[in-house]
Amino acid sequence: GVTRDHFPRRDTSIEKLARLKPAFDGTSGRGTLTAGNSSPLTDGAAAIFVATAVGLARLPDAIPRVRLVDFEMAAVDIFTEGLLMAPVTAIPRLLARHGLTFNDIALWEIHEAFSAQVACHIKSLQDKEFVHQKAGVEHTFGSFPLDRMNPNGGSVALGHPFAATGARILSQAVKELAGMPHGSRAIVSICADGGLGTVALLENG
Repeated sequence: GVTRDHFPRRDTSIEKLARLKPAFDGTSGRGTLTAGNSSPLTDGAAAIFVATAVGLARLPDAIPRVRLVDFEMAAVDIFTEGLLMAPVTAIPRLLARHGLTFNDIALWEIHEAFSAQVACHIKSLQDKEFVHQKAGVEHTFGSFPLDRMNPNGGSVALGHPFAATGARILSQAVKELAGMPHGSRAIVSICADGGLGTVALLENG
């Protein structure tokens, strides 16, 4: 398994990162995505098993396991709403459907294609007017618990094996959640090209 961050250089610093030029928008003065805060394309493979209780009984006890409670998918207009913003629509709908707040979730695994994208997600999720307008949800979610998000690193630290990224993030969440108290919940949030987003609610037990 992964034992340390792969992408960030050990000698990096805020000052060095601040000197990097934007990778996409270099003319408006508002570009924020640089080589230092974006996930790298890496090699990798992952597998996820979906099983019934009968199937689980055939697997060794050492294999981490959790319950898939529910999921939500969303899509947005990439030209007017942002390429990677669909999870901000899906997360509130999923939580509201189960009467949950941010604080009811013990673990958040959010795909970190870009650090700025995750920061934008968190800011938007805490904006009641934005959530009501985009997700059509009237629900009080509370403050987002940053200390519960990507506790072992996100895609910037661990890598982005593209077609395997969803399985990589989900398997990471399963291993982490399986070690938490019975009844603990996790949200796995993945944005994708084309304005797509998939969010899953998991539970230990």
